[in-house]
Amino acid sequence: MRVLLVSSNLYSQFPAVFPNALGSLSAYLQRCGHEVASLHMARKGDRRRLPGLLQVFAPDIVGISVMTCETPIIGPVAREAKAWNPKVTVLVGGIHAIVSPESPFDVPEVDGVCAGEGELAFAEYLRLREAGEDGTSAPNFVFRKDGGLQRNASLPFIENLNELPPMDRSVADLQEVIDGNNGVLNVIFSRGCPWNCSFCSNRHIRAAGSGKYARVMGVEESMAELQRLADNYRFKHVLFRDDTFTWNREWAIAFIREYARRFDFPFDIFARVDCLDEELMDELAAAGCGHIFLGLDSGNDFIRNEVLNKEQSNEDLFRVTDYMKSIGIRPMISNIVGLPHETPEMFEDTLAINRRIHSDMVVFSPTCGACPKIWVFTPWPGSDLYGVCDTQGWIQAGPGTRKVYRESVLEMPGFPRREIERRFRTFRYQVYKENFPLQALLFLVYDSAPFQAFFERIPLGVIGGVRDGILTAMVGERRRAFLGSVKERLLGRASAG
Repeated sequence: MRVLLVSSNLYSQFPAVFPNALGSLSAYLQRCGHEVASLHMARKGDRRRLPGLLQVFAPDIVGISVMTCETPIIGPVAREAKAWNPKVTVLVGGIHAIVSPESPFDVPEVDGVCAGEGELAFAEYLRLREAGEDGTSAPNFVFRKDGGLQRNASLPFIENLNELPPMDRSVADLQEVIDGNNGVLNVIFSRGCPWNCSFCSNRHIRAAGSGKYARVMGVEESMAELQRLADNYRFKHVLFRDDTFTWNREWAIAFIREYARRFDFPFDIFARVDCLDEELMDELAAAGCGHIFLGLDSGNDFIRNEVLNKEQSNEDLFRVTDYMKSIGIRPMISNIVGLPHETPEMFEDTLAINRRIHSDMVVFSPTCGACPKIWVFTPWPGSDLYGVCDTQGWIQAGPGTRKVYRESVLEMPGFPRREIERRFRTFRYQVYKENFPLQALLFLVYDSAPFQAFFERIPLGVIGGVRDGILTAMVGERRRAFLGSVKERLLGRASAG
């Protein structure tokens, strides 16, 4: 059958992102013998390509993959598809479809929703259609029936990720994504997460299937994928974007050692302090890991452990970050402001811990930019905290109405929205102002709303280079090298003239 897969990155804070879910689904369906075309909308004008693609490709199925912040595309894409051909089937999948499978049906043109992992389920749906059935018995799916919704049985999670074909990298312009991230390749070799943080949807995604949820691709298969990417794309750094790269310690050590043997690209990872010990950090440093991204989220013990269910202590955080710095790995601390039950006084604890960790250096990574990071809390459907916010009546805006991670959708009596956003804009200034007053002032400008609005007008392919140039010039550890390179280029142009 002919399948058109559509995804979007129009409403996210991060313009240069590769649609991994689309790439995996496309590869699997093609291996099953189906014809697949794709449209990933990263710019506002990309939707204008849809009518022509429908006419030329003439799909039997249009599949729309969405995260919650991208749900505003469902209606326009579904209506365009049905206007082209009322008989075309419109299906919705992706993380939002898993955690909130009823909501896509608010769009009348949506025929079905895949409320679980998509590869096996979508392939079975297509097999049933090719066999002359209507496909509405396909597992993992929800369909309209008799004025209500029919939810079918769930499939087990795909336990052996090695059985999946290599991702279809043609579903989007990966080189443009890499260039938009200033030469950084983002890759993921795992699925799922072992923890139950209340701000995350992982626990509810786990409930959508059965079997092993946290899984990793084999080391050899991962190396083969990296080699394919190195052979076909230009990049300078690698960011292993797995939620927690080191949760499977045995796999992580085997991966790091093999990576060091085959590749020399510097890399960064995401981890948790309770998944890092000295031996593992030594292995990471020896293999070329420059930065480790750690989610503090809140410096307040009550918020972090009772509200967020992080199960981490300040002592463990300091132990890990102090050792990291002693062996040349820089900590990249991630924080959240405007959490449920948080007050401005509680947020002061977050500031204090970041001041302590970043007292000796303004940290910059080519893969993640300048740190510490700060995000405005967003209650995602399917997370425990979404239910808390909904029950309290704090949610004042829906998907796509405010900028994800930069503007609050909550109005809490103890922490008003305007105060949350003020703390967000001034966070790095507050962290650095005592020890690095010049950089602190520059961050105050860089993090301001007008300056960030400037970045939204920069073309996707060059935004990474612009951001990196500005941040590198601001950060003390690399400022001289950056200014020296600029001077060399200017002198070279002058001599050439």
